[in-house]
Amino acid sequence: MFKFIKNIFRLFWKTLNFIRALIVNLFLLLLVVMVIIAVNDVSDEPAAPPVAGALQLVLDGQIVEQRQRINPMAELSNELLGNTVEKEFDLHDIVAAIEQARTDSNITGIVLQLGSLPNTSQTKLATIGQALLRFKDSGKPIVAYSDYYDQHQYYLASYADQLLLNPKGAVLIRGMNSRRLFYKDAIDKLDVTTHIFRVGTHKSFVEPYIRNDMSDEAKQDLAHWMDQLWQAYLTTVSANRKLDAEHLMPEPSELLARLKSVDGDGARYAEKFGLIDQLTTRSQAKQVLVDTFGESEDGESYKKHSYLDYLQTVSDKQTSSNKIALIVAQGAIVGGRGQENVIAADTVLSQLNRALNNEQVKALVVRVDSPGGSAFASELIREKFQQFQDKGIPVIVSMGSVAASGGYWISSTADQIFASPTTITGSIGIFGMFATLENALAKIGVTSDGYATSTLAEVSPIQTLPEEVRQIIQLNVEHGYHDFLSLVSSGRGIDLGDMDKIAEGRIWTGQDALNNGLVDQLGDLHDAIDYAAALTELENYQVVKLRPELNSRERFIAQLFDSHIAQALETAIPNWTLLHSLAEQAPNIEQFNDPLGQYSFCAVCEQF
Repeated sequence: MFKFIKNIFRLFWKTLNFIRALIVNLFLLLLVVMVIIAVNDVSDEPAAPPVAGALQLVLDGQIVEQRQRINPMAELSNELLGNTVEKEFDLHDIVAAIEQARTDSNITGIVLQLGSLPNTSQTKLATIGQALLRFKDSGKPIVAYSDYYDQHQYYLASYADQLLLNPKGAVLIRGMNSRRLFYKDAIDKLDVTTHIFRVGTHKSFVEPYIRNDMSDEAKQDLAHWMDQLWQAYLTTVSANRKLDAEHLMPEPSELLARLKSVDGDGARYAEKFGLIDQLTTRSQAKQVLVDTFGESEDGESYKKHSYLDYLQTVSDKQTSSNKIALIVAQGAIVGGRGQENVIAADTVLSQLNRALNNEQVKALVVRVDSPGGSAFASELIREKFQQFQDKGIPVIVSMGSVAASGGYWISSTADQIFASPTTITGSIGIFGMFATLENALAKIGVTSDGYATSTLAEVSPIQTLPEEVRQIIQLNVEHGYHDFLSLVSSGRGIDLGDMDKIAEGRIWTGQDALNNGLVDQLGDLHDAIDYAAALTELENYQVVKLRPELNSRERFIAQLFDSHIAQALETAIPNWTLLHSLAEQAPNIEQFNDPLGQYSFCAVCEQF
């Protein structure tokens, strides 16, 4: 009887698997058919002559260092379930498009539509802003329009020659803020015993579990670098708008008086005090754009080139036997293999091995945007960089928004480190943390007993941590911290005795890091690539971006989404554009799998 029931369930399961595989294969077959149709349509239709118009930048998604690979099945599931998906825009693609538009005679200006731009790090916005400044040298106008400008949106909009705002909108400039929740009292009430192991009084990641407020050292650090970021914001925006910083962000009493003078009307306030140039309704803004760039053939809008369409024309056509390999290290650092929203050590190592074994690769440039993670995984990646250097291939690091803790660990021994003035870096420290529940279980009458062959075997979440084990773990953490200091000392040429002054978990801006020797030069990714070329005396070279290897099926799907064919498919398959982005999933510390339970991670850095 049981065997019969088992066979029934086995048959049922095989049937379900067959149906699932059939649906997936039919879907892929449909895609192949649509591709063939799309290719025929593309090849048969004559190319339309280019039309002069503005480059329309509608940045309504997350700006990232590198877009994730498209997972069509996940996107299809999101569409069927009605889940919203967030677009991703590659920071360097945006910059490349602006650079090409600067010399493109078919681009007559830029229109910035930033009303749906989510909160973005100041470093990324500044990188785009610098590209906009170079674009303005061409004499072509930049126009920004929005119904409303939040602080980060206004930062980028301030680079425009003409800044338009809806009469019912406002410009919200409020300063910067960082707050964390603290759980000590809650943990005490639950009778959970937390075990904290750390080195560095400024390594504040563990503070929410052992305190009810921020320590003086952590608060001083936070104030130090946040004040610098805020001052950089005010300096940039006030220069762009030709306003004094005090005028841009007045004292609360002065702000209140100004608002009273316009009866509390935020839009009128922005116009009266020079934050914007003109109040326009949507229809009026359309007319301003038509007057500036000309009317489209259908009379519905102004002459324009959509950024996503224009991006298809931007490509690096240069080929050379001399390669500069570029790898983007974006996200938290974890062990094993993983998706592209984390720096999974084994995945990164396989990419680096391909470059290391390629005789055409003359230099390696690493773009780091990471708050850290597993200490063990960080060292695996840094060791691989060292293998490049041992082979005579220089390693150049370009720091993005954040390169702190483990993000700095992997960078520390590079031949040259570049950072932006507002990059968040440092946080050189190590910690370990876990909890035991012996007291909480005792409260409800649960106890444990048994036998162990040694004290080390007594480590368990359901019993008290032996004192000897506690000391062993602390010694191990201190050893890891000393290794970290030694790496930085040798890599950056800083005396080991001076390291405590800049380590102990302290967080620095890129400008601070330049002053104390943690970075070598201020600059962006292009500066790092130029330096790599100069260092290796390359006049002709090709930059090759390293990405995880795909199997044949994944490669086919990726080509569908990344090629010109996708444009034709948009008209053939309903809601095709919804398959162009993948919702970002930020990793949690619980996902880390360091074999020693040691992490170099900067939680407060993530939001900046």
